[in-house]
Amino acid sequence: MNKGSQIFWLSFYIPFLNFYTLLIIMKKILVLLLFVSSAIINQALAQTDADSLLNDLDAGTAKTELLPKRMLLSQRLFWGEHGLYRRTGIAPKLTLENRERELKIRRNMFKIHQTLGFITAAGMITQGILGSRLYKNETYSDKLKKTHGAVATGVNIGYATTALMAFTAPPAMLNRKGISNIKVHRYLSYVHLSAMIATNVLGPRISDNYKLKPYHRAAAYTAVGGYLAAIAMIKFEF
Repeated sequence: MNKGSQIFWLSFYIPFLNFYTLLIIMKKILVLLLFVSSAIINQALAQTDADSLLNDLDAGTAKTELLPKRMLLSQRLFWGEHGLYRRTGIAPKLTLENRERELKIRRNMFKIHQTLGFITAAGMITQGILGSRLYKNETYSDKLKKTHGAVATGVNIGYATTALMAFTAPPAMLNRKGISNIKVHRYLSYVHLSAMIATNVLGPRISDNYKLKPYHRAAAYTAVGGYLAAIAMIKFEF
């Protein structure tokens, strides 16, 4: 093959070779692009799944936060996620809208709690004055004893109703950590509740055992003092 023929065939071969080389390069680029695209798509799907999982977790957290983690035992028994009121249908399902209604019920119950609290406090003071007169021989009378007993009945009814309004009210959305005036108010309620029980247990037994008088008086004063302190504590926010 002469030089002219070689040049002629090379003129066809070189473009073909270049075209073939270009195809190989393009194939490699296409494979690389497919690999990169696949990686991007997989990453996007993984991110979507992660976002979906986070949304589910957030939804679960939001549902859990509809009730505080710390509740009174009575609130948990009645208003908990599986409490008595929800099981019997008295309270609706646990949703944000229903919790807003429960908080309105809570506010109304605590308004009653506060009003009855003042009335009961006035009755306690009256009962204390009458009781102190009963301890003195010169002021003692059967009529005074009956009056004291009638006031005591009214105080007990008012006290029990006031306590029920507090202990059976729906829980708040959040119970703050640390000390606060509301927590001190609650702790004082344990004091005057115990003293009220002791006062009512000892009172009827004094006629059979006069030695119980000092204990009955101490329990009564503790109940009144703890009760008035609990009311006053509401006015001091901290």
